[in-house]
Amino acid sequence: RVGTRRVCDALVRVWERHGQFGQFVDSLTGDVVVGGSTSGAIIPAALCHAATFFDQAQYLEVACDAAEKYYREFTAQGLSCGGPGDALQNPDSESWYSLVESYVALYESTADRRWLDRAGEAARQFSTWVVAYDYTFPPDSTFAKAAIHSAGAVYANTQNKHAAPGICTFSGLALLKLFRATGDLFFADLLREIAFGLPQYLPHPLHRIGAVTVGRMCERVNLTDWEGPERIGETLGMSTWAETSLMLTAIEIPGVYVQPDRRVVLAFDNITAQAIADNDGQFVVRLLNPTPAPASVTVLCESSAEARWPLPEAHLWGCPTEQLQPGESRVIVFAQTACLV
Repeated sequence: RVGTRRVCDALVRVWERHGQFGQFVDSLTGDVVVGGSTSGAIIPAALCHAATFFDQAQYLEVACDAAEKYYREFTAQGLSCGGPGDALQNPDSESWYSLVESYVALYESTADRRWLDRAGEAARQFSTWVVAYDYTFPPDSTFAKAAIHSAGAVYANTQNKHAAPGICTFSGLALLKLFRATGDLFFADLLREIAFGLPQYLPHPLHRIGAVTVGRMCERVNLTDWEGPERIGETLGMSTWAETSLMLTAIEIPGVYVQPDRRVVLAFDNITAQAIADNDGQFVVRLLNPTPAPASVTVLCESSAEARWPLPEAHLWGCPTEQLQPGESRVIVFAQTACLV
């Protein structure tokens, strides 16, 4: 607690002294060595949470001021850069998504819909980094043999010319929050593409990826010849942040999301969820596990009115979980505002 407070205070001092968080900062003096990027795009979100935890209004004030600068000088200009420490100030997806998280956090902290609109702008610009199609890998490549689908992979930046499994290093929770607050299915569909594609990159006894060790998840989805044409569709047997993104997705994104009063049912996990009936105040959904592995599916059910409220911490804790064996189908009945499972 004391260490976290000191970090927050240090960030406030950097902002007050330089009017930005910079990209590279002297850790001993707090001086900005290299500035002028959105490298610190996640800091407003962090300060929002710190403002609540420590009951410190100044943290929220700095978060608002910094995010205003980011929006004016970057989001409104269609540019975000400097997120990865190893890519100088190349445009990148990481800082774009961090802006989405920060704008959503500010909306939840202030109830000011400007931040919700700005989060939507940033999310749409972030979406341009997400692969929207299934690439045809060379037939003899590792990914072709593993039947990998590239849709939903996220390009990292303009220096490292490969996509990656998921968002570095997030679950995409802000996209779920955006969907809940706006009802715009664009954000839910974008999140589904990313979350649905993630598990296929994890080597598993039932899903081998070449000779890669089970449980090691590489960050590279090679769709280009940036390392040579022979590397297209190949991977490395390394353990990376992609494993963290997968774990965050498992604990922050529901397997199935339902809003019965709006007749909405969305599957984020690798199952199918289909509405089959809507009558007598009941919304009936069929779940199917088409995979060769057992599925433990968390179900988040809420009304459209409840969706207008921010998600609490550990929001999936206590939600019902459906256990589906390979090939198993199950029908679940939902009431207007509550799950009847």
